[in-house]
Amino acid sequence: MKVLQINAVYGFASTGIIVKDIENLLINNGHTSYVAYQTAVNPPENSYRTGNKLDWKLHALYSRIMGKQAYASKLATKELINYIKKISPDIVHLHNLHSNYINLNMLCDYLAKAKLSTVITMHDCWYFTGKCTHYTAVKCDKWQTTCGNCPQNKNEQPSLFIDCTSMVLKDRTTRLNKINNLTFVGCSKWIADEAKKSLIKNAQIDVVYNGVDTSVFTPHESDFKEKNNLKDKFVILGMANKWCLEINKTAVEAIVRQNHDAKIIIVGCTDEQKDMFSQYENVLCIGYVNGRQELSDIYSSADVFINLTHADTLPTVNMESICCGTPVITYDCCGSPELVDDDSGFVIAEDDVAGLLCGIEQIKKTPITFDVKSKQEKFDKNTCYNKYLDIYNSLLKRNE
Repeated sequence: MKVLQINAVYGFASTGIIVKDIENLLINNGHTSYVAYQTAVNPPENSYRTGNKLDWKLHALYSRIMGKQAYASKLATKELINYIKKISPDIVHLHNLHSNYINLNMLCDYLAKAKLSTVITMHDCWYFTGKCTHYTAVKCDKWQTTCGNCPQNKNEQPSLFIDCTSMVLKDRTTRLNKINNLTFVGCSKWIADEAKKSLIKNAQIDVVYNGVDTSVFTPHESDFKEKNNLKDKFVILGMANKWCLEINKTAVEAIVRQNHDAKIIIVGCTDEQKDMFSQYENVLCIGYVNGRQELSDIYSSADVFINLTHADTLPTVNMESICCGTPVITYDCCGSPELVDDDSGFVIAEDDVAGLLCGIEQIKKTPITFDVKSKQEKFDKNTCYNKYLDIYNSLLKRNE
């Protein structure tokens, strides 16, 4: 079996690591893997770089002015199609295409005409909306019928002048529905259920969690607490990309002020964000952590991980924390709550500050312990990604 994955990145960031993990799984099972990408770290032998920096910049400018992403890069997409014809894959697996490097209409037209079995992993909601990757924060459901007057037109993938979301949604869904042997894969049950409400009617819809490396994310001792003077401290962990959002300002201030006896670790802070918290003695800001082992050390040293997400398909951070034995408190939003069982943390209503503080106090008084091994079996990347092999084989049988 020959499988071509197409993604904006390879070998780094969340989706780039997923692509690499699936590639390794294919090779280890005797299959042939190909990867097409925009940017890569140590690209594999069977790989293809789509476009160039000038093309990407022109595409980004077109998207900003016209409000239509994935409509430019026609020459680059034509060359990619020629590459697909050359390698003749059995399966084409699409990941993140909304990074100003591919013309989606041209690619879908070719996949439909060539009758290629196609898998699309929904890392976010982009494939079934007219623009946005997430819409929950603005409570929008226009994508179920027709977009237009987009509430995020000037924010997410900002368009300077034109709102083309209605036309984009029609183009996108019409072309995707023409691909006969198509499977949409949700990274969470939540997004799979959302896709079922969309205008995509010609696709099988499955669920495959984005797994984690449980050989790295596992309970262990480290010197993180000792190096940061955290011994005997109750440690609350959060991620800057959520904690520093304006929408979470009230919740964060409450957590910081009510937990003066604890130490709050915020990971991924910029210098500006570090300045924001410099007035609080109980807050330790850490910059970006690139090494997974270092991140695992931090999870394993924490007493609770708090995810203040308002828009996440499937927060890998929840799985990483739980696999390290650290309970999670999260908002009841998108795919985040389905990762937290009754024994591994608390799910509270969005912006329920009192609920957040109550959950923290409960864990302070009675630390949560749970069967980490059973969670690791559920979230292990090999267990999760093996399901893609089943999906590929199922598509090939349907195409016989």
